[in-house]
Amino acid sequence: MESQSEGTIVEFARYNVWANLRLLKTCEGLSAAQLQTSAPGAYGTIYDTLVHIIQGENLYIKLLGGPDQPPPFRWEDKPAVADIRRYAEQRGPALIDTMRRANPDDIVRQQWEGGVDVYRAVTVLIQLINHGVEHRTNVTTILAALGVATPEIDGWGYMWANRDRLGDG
Repeated sequence: MESQSEGTIVEFARYNVWANLRLLKTCEGLSAAQLQTSAPGAYGTIYDTLVHIIQGENLYIKLLGGPDQPPPFRWEDKPAVADIRRYAEQRGPALIDTMRRANPDDIVRQQWEGGVDVYRAVTVLIQLINHGVEHRTNVTTILAALGVATPEIDGWGYMWANRDRLGDG
């Protein structure tokens, strides 16, 4: 039987994948000019933020020993949002499975230019959730300023989209 904390970690990973895919799907319909829009305090343009979110997830999978699967495109070629979404769809199960197998108390060693950071694996989960929420909020704030309808990607929206698992039965 899965422990409560393990179940929660996996559910948070599922939520993160779900929210990213919904946001990417919304952004597929944007014009090139809209994708290049930013706002003060945001990470960058909508497009750059979407790329950053998905590249971050790949880092988290790698840090926890999950499978590496390079995209079928080169990031520097500025792939279409639809291509990024399809890649995120492929990587989603790897993220969920990696979180399922990760022990929150495992030690992670991350090589940086200045040395090596050592920390518990639960830190990666915290970063996964914080990173996703922060940058999805950047994008939805810009979308709202553009007058574009934003997707329901909060916890309640996730519950309503997954009533079979998360509802009252």
